Amino acid sequence: MPTFRVATLSEVASSLPSGHVLARRMQELAGTQRSEWVACFSGNLRLPALDLAAPLAAGSPLLALVPAGQALPPSPCRVFIDGDLHIDGALTGGAPQGATHLIVAGNLQAHDATVDGLLDIGGALAVTDLLWGHGAQGALCVHGGLSARVALFTHGFQLQLQGPEHIAWLLDEVRGVPHLAEFSREAATALFLPPCLAASDAPLSAGEDGITPLLNRDAIVTALRHGQCVVPTDEAIGAAWPLATALFADETISVANVLAAVHCAAVARKQHQASGWFGQTDFSLCQRHVDEDGDPRDASVFMTIWKTWDFYVAVERVPVHRGALARLGAALRRHPAPFTEQLLLAYRSYRHGAPLQWQPLDEFAHPEAWRACSHAWRGVLDYLRKAEGQARAGYPLWRRLQAELTPARIEAFTSLPRFTERCSDWWNSDRNGWWEDDIWVGARQPCMHEGQPWGRAFKLSWKNGAPAPGDGADNAHSAYQCDMDEAREGPALLQWSLAQRQSDERTPLPRCAADHIARLLRLYGLVESRLQAAGTAATAAKPPG
Repeated sequence: MPTFRVATLSEVASSLPSGHVLARRMQELAGTQRSEWVACFSGNLRLPALDLAAPLAAGSPLLALVPAGQALPPSPCRVFIDGDLHIDGALTGGAPQGATHLIVAGNLQAHDATVDGLLDIGGALAVTDLLWGHGAQGALCVHGGLSARVALFTHGFQLQLQGPEHIAWLLDEVRGVPHLAEFSREAATALFLPPCLAASDAPLSAGEDGITPLLNRDAIVTALRHGQCVVPTDEAIGAAWPLATALFADETISVANVLAAVHCAAVARKQHQASGWFGQTDFSLCQRHVDEDGDPRDASVFMTIWKTWDFYVAVERVPVHRGALARLGAALRRHPAPFTEQLLLAYRSYRHGAPLQWQPLDEFAHPEAWRACSHAWRGVLDYLRKAEGQARAGYPLWRRLQAELTPARIEAFTSLPRFTERCSDWWNSDRNGWWEDDIWVGARQPCMHEGQPWGRAFKLSWKNGAPAPGDGADNAHSAYQCDMDEAREGPALLQWSLAQRQSDERTPLPRCAADHIARLLRLYGLVESRLQAAGTAATAAKPPG
């Protein structure tokens, strides 16, 4: 049976054995706040749930362990569990003045945990579903390892982990480690059930500013306090966001990884090249082949960070025997001379928006360029793992795009009065759209222009990065656009395209471009909901008759 007592912080620090993993931490706390009160529970505890916003309030399962008549420490206080803590439901915080500091000498196990205060654990932390550490005022210190199915660390949350770490789905903005939303935050929406996502009144470009704006944290904490599930099953996440995790052996720039990249599903059959982009980085893949001009092309990946860096990563075939006799012998035998595959790395930087000379890239001689290249390379691998996953799963996001954004839906949406009244001239920047928050929304009605027929179109554009030297006005904006083709027998067709910046020519949206399709679906849904709600409100506000 657990026992309860009230002690000062210094008394708790003195009671711990000198070799205990929390001894130093408690001594540090006691050194700054020796007289602060602590509610101490000795023994292993099992609770249905624990709300650190008010852990000893009336009705709290922790208060039920306090003997009748026992005086409670003055608030605020810390809670110390000298043993293991098992929580069947959720550990939550969210107090306006900050959650109570919880210290567990042993292991802590919970079904879910949201942490925005201080949490120290001497043993292991095991979370069945969701672990979310949020805010610069929060800190998690674990000495015996961490496991969770879904884990988020956001907005400057402090994290100190010792021991093994096992997280199936990781979103981490604070440690600088690879994670699912490192290069695009769209994957975060697949890790939560729809009621947990940000509503249509949130900023439309919320996903460009971090993970948290995509989510409704208050709704998540409230649902957990009511014992509700907030994250889908692993099977549902994998079906919505399939990843080819084994496509590359590791994250390194290597011959094997270059060859895996250029032969993945992003390069269509009977094609030798493909391209893509994310953020400020665009890339092109090239398989080894002879081009239309008869020139041999090596297997390569070309990466550009807009007007900052260019990187060329190629696999060269170098003959083992370079002499003329060796080449003659191979020709007479009518088979290729033996060769080895070697990695070629080159880079160039930019000055005032213009590229400088190409030079070999060396990790130690050019550390800044190497870091930029390595980061861009990991972004390419992330893009391609998602692309390959989509292909192997039958392109679920592309199928969803076709099923949800149908020609009929696009036509009905762009026929709303907001569009027909404000978008009367596609070729006039003052009459082809407007800014809805920080997203540009535009449409083209079917029309004739300079004697040519033009079909219906819909466009979304948002700011992507900052202007570079020599860029035109508003060039740092990306865009998605659909053009409706009705001049044919049978149903109308939608042609989706995208551009990284205004100066780029739009290219067809690849069906494997997971992050782009997910962002397009999210932005369209938010814009449509907002405009439809505004139209309904305007109609309701009109006087009768």
